[in-house]
Amino acid sequence: MVLIWVVILVVLIIVIPFIAVCYCCFCCCRRCRQGCPPCTSKQDAQRRFCCGICLLILIIGLIFGIIIAFVTNKMIDSGFAETSETMKRGSEDTCTYLKDVADHVHHLMMYNYEEMETHVLDQLTHAHRHIFLDLSDTSESNSLAEMERVLEDMPEALELMRQVEKMEKDLRFYGSQLRDGVRGIKRDVNFAVANLCQLQMCQKFLISSNIEHIDSSQCLHFDNLPNTKEFVEGMENIVASEYYAIPQRGLSRLKKVSDKVKTQLSFVVPPMMRDLTKGRTIFREHATNVRNIVEGVLSDIHIKTLHSTKSFEDVYERFGHDRNVVSLIVCLLILLVLFILIFALLCGCFGRRRTGYGDECCSKSTGATCLLLAILLIFCVFSFIALVGLFYFMLGMVTYQGACAPLRDQENNTLFRQLDASIDLNHYLPPSESNKEVVQPLKMSSAIKACHANQTIFDMMRQHNIYDINDLTRIKVMSHSQENTDSIKVFDEDLSTVVLLTKEERDELKTAGESKLAKYHSSLYMPSLCTQFTPMNLNALSEQLYKLSNDLEYPAYGWAKVSFWNEGLNTKAFYRNFVPKLTSLVEKMKANLKKIDELISYENHDFTNTIKILTATAINSEQFIQTRGKDYINALGGNLTSSIDQMIDDYIDMIIKEANESVGHCAPLSYIYYRGVDLICHRIVDPINGFWVGILLCALLFLPILFVAHRLMCLYKKIYPYLATVGAAGVVEGGCPICTGAPYVPPPIVTCSGGQQAYCGCPSGAPTRGGGGEDPIQADEAGAVSWDEIEVTLKESDRDICASKSKTD
Repeated sequence: MVLIWVVILVVLIIVIPFIAVCYCCFCCCRRCRQGCPPCTSKQDAQRRFCCGICLLILIIGLIFGIIIAFVTNKMIDSGFAETSETMKRGSEDTCTYLKDVADHVHHLMMYNYEEMETHVLDQLTHAHRHIFLDLSDTSESNSLAEMERVLEDMPEALELMRQVEKMEKDLRFYGSQLRDGVRGIKRDVNFAVANLCQLQMCQKFLISSNIEHIDSSQCLHFDNLPNTKEFVEGMENIVASEYYAIPQRGLSRLKKVSDKVKTQLSFVVPPMMRDLTKGRTIFREHATNVRNIVEGVLSDIHIKTLHSTKSFEDVYERFGHDRNVVSLIVCLLILLVLFILIFALLCGCFGRRRTGYGDECCSKSTGATCLLLAILLIFCVFSFIALVGLFYFMLGMVTYQGACAPLRDQENNTLFRQLDASIDLNHYLPPSESNKEVVQPLKMSSAIKACHANQTIFDMMRQHNIYDINDLTRIKVMSHSQENTDSIKVFDEDLSTVVLLTKEERDELKTAGESKLAKYHSSLYMPSLCTQFTPMNLNALSEQLYKLSNDLEYPAYGWAKVSFWNEGLNTKAFYRNFVPKLTSLVEKMKANLKKIDELISYENHDFTNTIKILTATAINSEQFIQTRGKDYINALGGNLTSSIDQMIDDYIDMIIKEANESVGHCAPLSYIYYRGVDLICHRIVDPINGFWVGILLCALLFLPILFVAHRLMCLYKKIYPYLATVGAAGVVEGGCPICTGAPYVPPPIVTCSGGQQAYCGCPSGAPTRGGGGEDPIQADEAGAVSWDEIEVTLKESDRDICASKSKTD
């Protein structure tokens, strides 16, 4: 189809110049048959109207084509100017993308392994400590450390207990004074109500104020407080006996077990460290291989996918300036033809018809002349315009098929299937793998599909059997992982003779637990250490007494009034002098007792239970180490190796997951391709195709314009003379004088192109009067005078003749 179209254009480019020569040489431009203009004026008007409409439609087509040509030419200039910058940005983005992918792969396989290796080496270096701590936790030998803490904190607890003893004495002293004082207030108020004020309000006050129970609060009775002095003596005895040395000796014996574990692990850990170092070398090799393959794949994909776009720089260098000049000339020529046609059509539509007597400037005669000029100009420029359009057509088709069609229509594009590039990765593989099976080439179409599917580069390589990142699971870093972990023994020492507490030490601890400090716990103090010293607030009670005193009448109840007022003063004084002191003492004692509990208690037990529990736990720990310590340490060693293997497996799984999901997405490469190729297609290739569409549309519209313009030119060139008669008969409108029988005035001899003369034929069946202008002699005999010889003068009074003449025009 394209070939047929090119052949047709070539034939037109060659043939049109020959047609132009024939048109001019044989005077076709002046060969227009006149006929009888007065007879065919109505038919001529219809022909002019139809031809004018056709020419107008063709002019609109020319306008549409020239607009397309101008706009696309401007887009081509802009596109060529931006091509180099677009190519440069695409190359920079691709290099950045390749570097990012390579760095990501290197980071995954090297930096992450080094971090994992550092963590594992730290575990191996301190493995003996971790194993010993696990053994201590499981056997509960930590009870020795807890016992050491309790006994070592005893001196500090002793100082706090001495403070509690002093505060207890003050509490008892001030509490007893407050208790005695409120008892006196109760006695005086009761006396006043019973003897001095027997009114209802006084009785009601005595009941509502609850003053009868003012001294019954438990916070004012300290009989239940324990004897702090005994606790102080018990602490002094424990400190003096240096019981804290007992758990310290037990911890020293336990440390010997830790030293044995460390000695045994010193034979197991170094080989594991060597395996980790060897694993780093293995992963470095894989990282290098993967990095080379990834860089090779992405580099070749980038080169192949952007290969077609580089041709645009050559196009710009070869055709940049000259192309713009030629395109501008073509557009100007089409505009020139368009303006001539428009002017001719305007003159033909609105100008006067030819009369043969001094036609005006913008008459139909001018329109005919402009049409003739347009025809000649079209003949001159058609081949040039069509040739330029054919050039752009070929350029647009080639660039579209080479650059745009592979992206827009990959499946159905024949040229793309023929030019589909391939990638050979053999030269990217390391030398050690050169003897392997040759890898199938990776085609650009597959790469673009993978990019469209938003796959990663590792997915693409796995699908084409280039490299499978999942093969990393076959790597065995630790040599012991190939053996049975149950058969691995990291500890082979005898622990059956381990002793944490001797019998004498156990007896001493029992004695310490049964000392005077045995029953100590802060809960013994808490019931009596409260701040609600009276059932009511003493300040509020004093205000009530003041009010009661003021409500009593004077002098009837003067003594009661004074008594209640004095008791109000006493109540306020007792509150101000004793309540704040007692409250402060209670709070300080609570704080000290809480701190003592933290120092010498274990899990909130009293002292004797604390010593018993810790001693029993230490004895059980000793038995556990003697009977099961060896097997437990070996089990911990096996767990250590298993955990290291699991960490390495997790690291490999992390690499595989990241590589398959996060590394080397084709989306950025696809974006670069779209921006570098499809963007150029929109800014260069599509405007090129649009330009030849506009140019060839105008060139093909020139062909029907030639025919229509010639027909319209002949219609515009017809002469419509003024018709006149001698006498009163006037001019008969709408027919030939010979046919109608009116007095005949022979018309002027009109010489047509080619020497032919025009005759007026009568309609079919109309009577004739002879030659009708054939013979000049007959015309003379009829009394008519030729228009070439006699000038007919119309009288001013003959309005009808003038009107008839104007209507004929």
